[in-house]
Amino acid sequence: MKIKIKRTITRIFDKSIKVNWLLKTMVLISTTYSLVFFLFNLSVVLFKDSIINFVANGHFPKCMYFYRENLMFFFTANRFMYLLCVCIGVVLLNGCHLLFRGYKWGLVYYTVGKVLQIIVPFFFLGIRMISIGDIMIVFLFLVFYYWYAFTHNIDKKDREFNKIEE
Repeated sequence: MKIKIKRTITRIFDKSIKVNWLLKTMVLISTTYSLVFFLFNLSVVLFKDSIINFVANGHFPKCMYFYRENLMFFFTANRFMYLLCVCIGVVLLNGCHLLFRGYKWGLVYYTVGKVLQIIVPFFFLGIRMISIGDIMIVFLFLVFYYWYAFTHNIDKKDREFNKIEE
């Protein structure tokens, strides 16, 4: 009699998504966006006062008054929000890296990072930070990744398990 025992930790981190050029292209786009998000928030954490002085002291063009007021509103948030966004950027980059290599946990990291990327600024700055375009892009990327993963060999039944014979 053969008994199949699922591996726990090694099974979780198994490669289970076939990676082709389409997935790699989409992941590279997501990685670029995640890297820009990470670097922007890191620069605000490190140079917040300098950025506020640049925007407030007339170095910003007068014809862009509307943008200057929105930037001042955005940069006056607590540094803790930007520190959380830096951590979210690390989660997003890790998820993109795992997705690029074909690990199914990359989907989990990327999904959690994207949801937190929308929720965290909303909690600190209110409804003014919600953008329908950002939500649509996040939704489209997540639908594509999950569709691709589930149609390209995620959790197939013919995977190897540890077998014990009695």
